[in-house]
Amino acid sequence: MADYIISRINKNEKCFFISGDIDMQLIIKRLKAFIDFDGSINRGQLTFLDKNDAYSKDGKFKPEKMIALLKKLTDEAIQNGYKGFSITGEISWVLDYDDGFERIMDYENMLNSEIFGFYPVSAICRYNINKFSSNMIKNIIEVHPIVIWENEVHENPFYFELSNTENLDVEKFQVISMLAAIIKYTKIKSRFHDEIESAEKKYRKLQLKQLENIVFTLVELLEIHDKYTRKHSVTVAEFSKRIAKKMQLSEDIIDQIYYAGIVHDIGKTVISKEVINKKGKLTKDEFEIIKKHPIDGCKALKKVEGLSHIANIVLQHHERWDGTGYPCNLNGENIHLESRIIAIADAYDAMTSDRPYRKAFSKEEAIDEIRINAGKQFDPDIAIIAIEKVFKNM
Repeated sequence: MADYIISRINKNEKCFFISGDIDMQLIIKRLKAFIDFDGSINRGQLTFLDKNDAYSKDGKFKPEKMIALLKKLTDEAIQNGYKGFSITGEISWVLDYDDGFERIMDYENMLNSEIFGFYPVSAICRYNINKFSSNMIKNIIEVHPIVIWENEVHENPFYFELSNTENLDVEKFQVISMLAAIIKYTKIKSRFHDEIESAEKKYRKLQLKQLENIVFTLVELLEIHDKYTRKHSVTVAEFSKRIAKKMQLSEDIIDQIYYAGIVHDIGKTVISKEVINKKGKLTKDEFEIIKKHPIDGCKALKKVEGLSHIANIVLQHHERWDGTGYPCNLNGENIHLESRIIAIADAYDAMTSDRPYRKAFSKEEAIDEIRINAGKQFDPDIAIIAIEKVFKNM
């Protein structure tokens, strides 16, 4: 509360502080540290009042009299050269009356309909949550559009649009107001959800564009090193993407698979062309060199921000379902799903392409090989989808 008074004094407003269940000495100590406290009191800019003097001189809180007082005090403040009038006080004690909730509703309704927006007035109502019943605090929350709780300002979703309580069924009004608040909250939540979703889509597109630029730069390296490897990589990426779509995977996973397919052989750029394009059978040492390309590719990709998962997919694309692949001898579902998809697309394109050491297989021959090796080299479920929904229809 001290900070509120300080801000109002600094804005050249006249301030009323109505005492209640609060440590006044602590408030005064803080005020003295930041404003000319004595000067503010002496010139009448800051006034301290007891609740009985401010709210209920005749022993009972009357909303209409309090509203009239606020108007009078504001007019006087403006006439005396102040920019506005501010007041803070505690009126939870009003709820001790049988009709206390209705009185506060009337007061809040009058503030909104006759004071705020018509007079340069600001007000903070204080309530000590530890001093009053839960039902009282609930009623207080219901009649305030803005709530300051734990030093933060909150727009109150449980606020009731107030009206005059004359001839009003309060309980029915509360139920209707609660239902209206639920509808309002749902609409706001839906609107923010749509806005967040739209922003996420834009961010995702930006990320994909950046990822695409990086990946296709790496593809250019493949083409410089070996034109077959470059063409093969693009084809494997397309086949992998088609398989992933037939599996009804998410867009994010499909994108990851596509880009991993593009760079799955990037590790071959450190292998000599003589070994890659050798016409005869590879020696044991040469095959060991070839087997390192998933590791080299993974290491290179992990150095690029944003390609960590793609790097891991590349690392595992030569693992086998039965655990006899390389470089880590992983098996079954221990192998990344994306890697299992790329492994099938990789094998199909390799078999259906001419190589220096052999002629291309026919589509039917390649499909038969994949079918035979389903459950051995390849994930059997993915192999069936690839054969029946992609390769047969090409």
